[in-house]
Amino acid sequence: MIDILYQDATLVQFYDYDNPWLESFDVIASWINETDAVLDIGCGTGTLISHIGQKCKTAYGLDLSSEMLAVARRKSKMVNWLQADASKFSIDQKFDFIFLSGHSFQTLLSEKAYIAMFERISTHLVAGGKLVFDSRNPLVEEWKTWTPSNSVRYFQYPDLGIIKAWNDYKTLGAIICYQTYYQVLHTDKIWQADSKISFPSFEQISLLLAQSGLVLKNVYGDWQLNNFESNNEEMIFVCTV
Repeated sequence: MIDILYQDATLVQFYDYDNPWLESFDVIASWINETDAVLDIGCGTGTLISHIGQKCKTAYGLDLSSEMLAVARRKSKMVNWLQADASKFSIDQKFDFIFLSGHSFQTLLSEKAYIAMFERISTHLVAGGKLVFDSRNPLVEEWKTWTPSNSVRYFQYPDLGIIKAWNDYKTLGAIICYQTYYQVLHTDKIWQADSKISFPSFEQISLLLAQSGLVLKNVYGDWQLNNFESNNEEMIFVCTV
């Protein structure tokens, strides 16, 4: 499935402006040791793994989108960039730390795809290695806030000036389809993309991890690393093999 938000250069150009450094990036980066081999799955434009690549032994950034990786490659030559499907990748390298950030975990849309990815991760982790990923808690129904009135934002873009961005959504059974819009302010020029994501539950993810040979060590409810409660928006999973 082609998601032009991440696979069309005319939309990818806005990604870093609309997605600045996150609080989660600080936490993930703090967990990396200088002797670690690290893999970022769904690395996007490579902001976080480019930073981590300066402090760890070996860094890999994996993404399905060649357009996102084209941006990432301009950020760092210290990272090994790999275009691959998260559920099918194979690397001649074992990793101490593997992570998915920015809810990229949710772009997989079926249990089959999640299990395939977890099995790939299990194969690529060293004994005692760590997997970290975040997912939105479906009980909170955060997608209901992804409306034009609640999501509107602005950023400055070179050459084009101020860009107005907003979102909307629709439900497709268990899948949420969210629309992203970018408009050059005070013009009729608008870019639009539809993206699909899933919202697996805490119980579902826990079961899939166990089926894939991964051991769940901790679940946090926010990036201050408080223990997960059922009303938290975030589910941050820390696993090992």
